Amino acid sequence: MTVCIAAVCQHDDEPRIVLCSDWKGEEGFGGSETTDKWRSLPKGWEVLLAGDVSRAEELIARYEDHLEQMTDPATDNALFEEMKKPAHEHKARLVDDYIRQMFGISYTDFLSSTTLPHEFVAKQLDEIARISLGTQLILAGFVKKTSDKTTDIYSHLFVVGEENTPSAQANPVRIADNFAAIGTGAYVAIPVMHQHEHDSDKSLMETIYTVFEAKRLSEIVPGVGTATSVEVMEPNGSVKLLSEAGFKRCLELFSKLGPKLNVREKTAKKYFELREDFFEDDDIDENQTSEAAGSL
Repeated sequence: MTVCIAAVCQHDDEPRIVLCSDWKGEEGFGGSETTDKWRSLPKGWEVLLAGDVSRAEELIARYEDHLEQMTDPATDNALFEEMKKPAHEHKARLVDDYIRQMFGISYTDFLSSTTLPHEFVAKQLDEIARISLGTQLILAGFVKKTSDKTTDIYSHLFVVGEENTPSAQANPVRIADNFAAIGTGAYVAIPVMHQHEHDSDKSLMETIYTVFEAKRLSEIVPGVGTATSVEVMEPNGSVKLLSEAGFKRCLELFSKLGPKLNVREKTAKKYFELREDFFEDDDIDENQTSEAAGSL
């Protein structure tokens, strides 16, 4: 139960990545806003997590080991293949753990067994197909590419883990072009990002506000906390936190640009006055209805 958002943008002709998350954590019958959703990884990568925290920590540890040993990929496709490996390895471990807990043998031995009934094996394989990573991550980082004695820096976002669907389980890692959102609040945050037509060419301050608004509106979703963290990743590996002054400015912008969640009764009467000419009988000709609608 959470929301995490990442968005790429530009500042001083260099890429930046804005990260945002709440602090709400729930376990059993209680919850509190004390759960940090942000982790630092080797080589300047950062990760936001949603879902089962313990499952997330296991997966993050795999990415930590992998990034530590990974050399700079020569192409985007090579980077994509590298970023899929830890998730695939973790999924294989979850499957093996499931088989060992159920039958006391490895997944390899299970597949090679000639004594188990075919129907039984088919049923277990169907159960295995439903095993998901149990968590979601956003991986954010920069990659340098040198060509013709010039070095360019590119921002990258990867979403790891999706909803529990067959297509998502078959491909648990995807590239996010301009922004990404995970957690239960993503169903609100993603439309807000689209509404603002966010892309990687937006300025840093506009992106910070857009992400802030997306998170603020997602608080309507049960389980999304009100406490908010906003960080800005820079290509040199440093991370800056949004200050109190920065949050104050975002709140000022939200009061002017954001949707009005509460309309005062006096104002509502003015805005939502109901008049008789807003309606007409439903026995009119269909062509007239179409013409009236087309003229709006």
